[in-house]
Amino acid sequence: MSVREIQVELEKLSPEELSEVEKSIRVLRVTSAPGYRQKITEANRRMEAGQKVSSEAFEAKLGRDD
Repeated sequence: MSVREIQVELEKLSPEELSEVEKSIRVLRVTSAPGYRQKITEANRRMEAGQKVSSEAFEAKLGRDD
């Protein structure tokens, strides 16, 4: 499928469907970045070794309070 064919199909989508496509593209950009799998593997090793963060500490780092 060409880029133009994709663009034509995107024009047919509802705003909600476009939002889902945008989310999928963001995920693909992150997960296909060089070194992504290595970073995830290392993070999993650290967690398994006991270097974990509570959800409260994580949310505080993100600046969330919900």
